[in-house]
Parts: sequence; C-alpha cells; structure tokens
Amino acid sequence: MTTQARSTVREIVTRSYRRYTPTNGRAPEGTEYGVDGWLFDLPGETLNGRRFPQRTYAAYQVTRNAELVWMVREVGGERRQVGSHSTTRKGALALAVGAVAHEREKTVATVTSAPATRDQGTQVAATMDERIERMRAGQLAALPAVAEIRMAYPLAGGGATLRLMTAEGSTAERHMIPLTERGPAGRENDPAGIYLDAITDGANTEGLKIAAGWHLMRLGFNYARGTAWAPYTGSASSEAQWKEWAPILPDGHRWPHTVRVAIVPTAEHLAYIDRAYGPAPELPDLPAGVSAHPSGPRSWQISYANRRFWQLSYWPRMGGDVWTLYADPARTKSLARAASPGELLATIPDRDAEAQSRAAARKGY
Repeated sequence: MTTQARSTVREIVTRSYRRYTPTNGRAPEGTEYGVDGWLFDLPGETLNGRRFPQRTYAAYQVTRNAELVWMVREVGGERRQVGSHSTTRKGALALAVGAVAHEREKTVATVTSAPATRDQGTQVAATMDERIERMRAGQLAALPAVAEIRMAYPLAGGGATLRLMTAEGSTAERHMIPLTERGPAGRENDPAGIYLDAITDGANTEGLKIAAGWHLMRLGFNYARGTAWAPYTGSASSEAQWKEWAPILPDGHRWPHTVRVAIVPTAEHLAYIDRAYGPAPELPDLPAGVSAHPSGPRSWQISYANRRFWQLSYWPRMGGDVWTLYADPARTKSLARAASPGELLATIPDRDAEAQSRAAARKGY
C-alpha cells in the first residue's frame, strides 16, 4: 500500500512578490490579467516520487458584479485559473495555494496504486476535511480589520458611511453601511431610534460613532483593545479638496471628515466561522418511528415509518443557527424553522397523522 504524502505548498508563509504593470515588462501575456498586480512563485516539490516544478502565478484585480475582487492565475501552462473571487489579495492567494496543493495531491493519488476501499474512503474524508480547513483559513484571512466613518460632501446633507475593510483596504459590499439614512421602523437602519438628523447634523459626532458601534456589534466585531476612533488623513489630492471646502463649511463640519479604528472579530463571530466550516452537528434522539439519513453536507432525509419523507437542513448564522424542515427533497417548500432540530423532529409524528387524515378525506370524497 502506498502512503500519500501531504503537500507542503499550503504551509508556505513567506512569499516573494514582484509588482507588474503594462510597461515594466513583467506582465503576463494577454489583457485578461488586468492593468496592475503581482507575480509570485510557488516552489516545486516531490510527492511519492512525482516531481512538480516551480510555477509562477499572477494576482490581479478585476471588477465582477460591480465589486472589485482579486483573481489568481498561473502564468503559462495549461491550467489558467487556480484561485479567485476574493475581496483581498491575501484571501485570493490562500485559495490559490490550497488549489495547487489539492491538485498535486489529486494527481499523485491518481497515478499511485489504488489502496483498499476503506483507505479510499479515508483519503476522500481527509481531502474534504483539508478543503474545509483551507476555506476556513481563507475566511479568517479575509476578515475586516479596520472600521471607517467617512463623511460625504456637502457635509450638511451628504451623510456618512461606515466601511469595514481588511488591512489591505478592501471592502465587501455588505460592509458599506449608510449611517445617516433612517430606514423603515424596526429594520436594521433604525436601531432603537438612534438614526436622527440631530445625532450628526452633517458633522462627525459621537452619535455617528454610537451608530457605527451598533452595526459593528451586529456584524460580530468589536474595537481592538486599547484603540479608539481617530482622525484619518487620506490622499494628498483628497486633503487638498477638503481644504478648499473648509472655509464654506460651518464650525464642527470641517474636520475630521474621516475617522478610523482597529477592530477584531468577537468570540461569537469566530464561533460562527468554526460552525460554518466545521463538521455538521449530530441530531438528537429521534421520536419513535422517525428515522434520519444524511442527504448532503448539512441536510438529512427524515421519514416516518418509511412511508412519508421530509428534508431537514442546518444553516449556521450569526446571532443564532437555523434549522429548516422541508416538505420536498428539492427543499423548495419550507414547512417550519427552529433554533434546534429537536423542535422540528418532534412534530414529525403529528405531521404524518395529519397527512394521513387528509389522504383519507380525499379518498372518502
């Protein structure tokens, strides 16, 4: 039996990057790589006697669905895309490294002699666990690290926006939140009525920071220990523009136009990521006559006396996981939701009895 070696590609931490532009001669051939980016190498290695040569990859930004995302492609060779659609370069590279390691291991597993059936199942499970772990690492790498409140011009009516960004400055669309727009009552833009014109009046006031803190808490972030909101100076051109506007703005509206603070994920947020990229939870003891069989990564086929079937799914969420019971295998007709599976499984005998009653009524009619 041949023992499959684990690829060490993903264990590389320090990489050398070379900036490329359309004019410095380092850009890969073709226009699909964007106008600016980075080249980096992943070293060669030998797995079970199979040699994989060193390869060069290009990381670059493109616009997809009105969002600026990072892509990674191999420079030359047959395989073109190995990691993509990350809002940060670091996240895209993590996906690329994982994809390269997975591809090498898959190639080695294909050319080596096939082990026993049990070993094949073990290898598949191990590979899936590794893929999930890489996805978890990529999610952690892409977490926002900075919160920013930015005033818009004119300050008296332009409002303010909260942005959550990574250390590299990337921001996902869901992390751009208007702070001075009052939404429908009871919705997320109306937390306890704090979105009133009086809290800002166009200035970067404490009221805005309170509103920003509410959103940070809702999203699972907190201020880093020992940090506080502080003025942030932008580019020279931006600061020059604000300097021109300052004389025509009232007191309290001139500065600071942007403030930032370092943020960290809460324990609840990290626990959510562990659940989202961890093993599916186990079901509790089933009621008499009820059986459950896995039908997917986070779903089960539920039956009663093997004569009627439902689908149960699990979805981890911030603020409370959700379990859903469906009436059909395609999970298009939702019957009920609950915070735990036991609540839904307990209703199965009654649902079966109700269905039998309806069927008998139809037959009698």
